[in-house]
Amino acid sequence: MRRATLSRYITGRVLRGILLAFLIVTAIIALVDYVEASRNIGVDGDLSPLELLILTALKIPKLIEQTIPFVVLFGVMGALSGMNKRSELTVMRAAGLSAWRFLRPAVIVTTLIGVFWSTVVNPVSSLMIGEYDARVAEISGSTESEEVWLREGSDSSQRVIQAKSLDIFSKRLTDAVFFEMGIEADGSTVFERRFDAKTALLQPSGFWSLRDVIENAPGEETRFTDELTLPTKIDIDDLKEQSGEQIAPPFWDIPSAIKANETAGFSARQLRLQLQKLLALPILLIAMTFIAAGVSMHMIRSGGTLRLLIMGATLGFGVFFADSVITAFGETAILPVTLAAWTVPLLVLLLSVAHLARIEDG
Repeated sequence: MRRATLSRYITGRVLRGILLAFLIVTAIIALVDYVEASRNIGVDGDLSPLELLILTALKIPKLIEQTIPFVVLFGVMGALSGMNKRSELTVMRAAGLSAWRFLRPAVIVTTLIGVFWSTVVNPVSSLMIGEYDARVAEISGSTESEEVWLREGSDSSQRVIQAKSLDIFSKRLTDAVFFEMGIEADGSTVFERRFDAKTALLQPSGFWSLRDVIENAPGEETRFTDELTLPTKIDIDDLKEQSGEQIAPPFWDIPSAIKANETAGFSARQLRLQLQKLLALPILLIAMTFIAAGVSMHMIRSGGTLRLLIMGATLGFGVFFADSVITAFGETAILPVTLAAWTVPLLVLLLSVAHLARIEDG
């Protein structure tokens, strides 16, 4: 009973610490992004403060996703530091409780946060950033991009689409050319048909609506058609990616996005890397928990809140820098995707556990 009460108490303190760190980080990011939006988007679109606030709110979850390890680090550090100031950790240790015992609730909390963020918050933030990009494009009027290339296919056919321009808001291609190719048994491609269209509109029901079409095929006469429809698996997210608005798909949609890219002949390395990093997020948050514990345990013995903050910030930015470098190696195929996604979380976890064990057990 006493152990359950103690676990609930520690869990509550860790949750409050993480929530406080989350609110502080969110407030800072929201303020900076709001000011930036007011200077850029607000001037171009003559937006009211409320409209700017809504745009900022749509963007915040995706920005916070990059800082969630810092939130956990400083949240756990704050919780342990507060407990130390009230001599609660000293009493626990005097009662025979090891650091491993009173860190167990913190590890469970951060693990659940990592799982919840990857499976729930990430899909929501992807939808919100997509809405943000659509609203910004509509406000600024910069919905048309330059030459566009798209590709899709199956095991038996391939389609390459080239267009002079793309209007992302209306989902319309201008001066589009559709190249239809078949795939032979040996894997080689054979040109079958070409459609030149004045415009091509992507319909929600999953097909292209082509206008003023010129159709050419080997051994056949040229045909002119006012309107023609072609089935497609391309959606609005594919168009946004081609227009420069690269929106990462939600966690649950990444496997299907990987399959679609590879079927169309594109590399899915970045999607695979994104999926692996989301899967590794709980491990990274556990590692940040042990880093916070190691730093806090060291400060418990030597004192110094300022040193605690400086050391925690230094270690946090060190982990962030190392993760960014390794991720870049994974994106450029220098390292395998799995290695690039899991190296930093596992290495940091092992080092932080080893450091805490040295402090705790000598």
